[in-house]
Amino acid sequence: MATAASSRVRLAAIVAIVSALGLVLIVSTSPSGASAGSASLEPDLVTLPLGEQDLAMQLDGSSTLLRFSNEIGNLGAGPLEISPSAASNDCDGDADPANDRDASQRVYEDADGSGGYEADSDPVASEHRFGCMRYHLAHDHWHVLDIARYALRHEPSGKLAARTRKVGFCLADFRRAFPGPSSPLEPVYPIEPADGTAQRGCQASDTQGLSSGWADIYLLDVPGQQLDVSGLERGRYCLISTTDPRDLISERDETNNSTRLRIALRPKQPAVRALARPCSA
Repeated sequence: MATAASSRVRLAAIVAIVSALGLVLIVSTSPSGASAGSASLEPDLVTLPLGEQDLAMQLDGSSTLLRFSNEIGNLGAGPLEISPSAASNDCDGDADPANDRDASQRVYEDADGSGGYEADSDPVASEHRFGCMRYHLAHDHWHVLDIARYALRHEPSGKLAARTRKVGFCLADFRRAFPGPSSPLEPVYPIEPADGTAQRGCQASDTQGLSSGWADIYLLDVPGQQLDVSGLERGRYCLISTTDPRDLISERDETNNSTRLRIALRPKQPAVRALARPCSA
């Protein structure tokens, strides 16, 4: 299986061709220069639909893993922008100041009334701390924690069969999934080799984000992109992926963060296939 770093860099080439607990704390609002009554340009996170190409099975020692890709997009008029604190406040609670930073979200103001974010004219409207950024050893870069969560439920009962802890991402513009007037033509939050050895965009001091209209993806071979289905019975299941599962991020719509895919799963073979019929309500 490819390493996380090589998978991300490889994906960048492909696209070119084709948490710790945290309370919401307002740290700044309505900075000087902001116009009273102007609309805020919030992001709108969505999890893009999964398909057959996003699924795979893996035997890992005594475990059987359902592997899958996950893609998060931004439908909002403004960017999702996450910045780290200058120093650690031990937001992950492990008493190691070298591996974490507080995560803060910036929301911009539509100062010129254009309806979309423009870097030259739209100031920061608010900023709040919402969670944690942490170094991820397997991926060899920094993640915003609590960005996604995966679950598997029996069909049609809905009984929980498997789930992950909340999953972190290094958020970056990888694909312009929703072209439109608010969406920049080029990535604003990149991840790429800066000097042939290190990635730019996912280090301790880097601002991470998703521009309006852009999406980020973790391929199915990336560590963490799996559910342990060892011991599950053959049958139909609903695979559910949810972004911002704890509603920590300020966004335009909190009701569209999940995607569901009905699958036929045979853990003992092992085999999986996507089904056309949607998951039960």
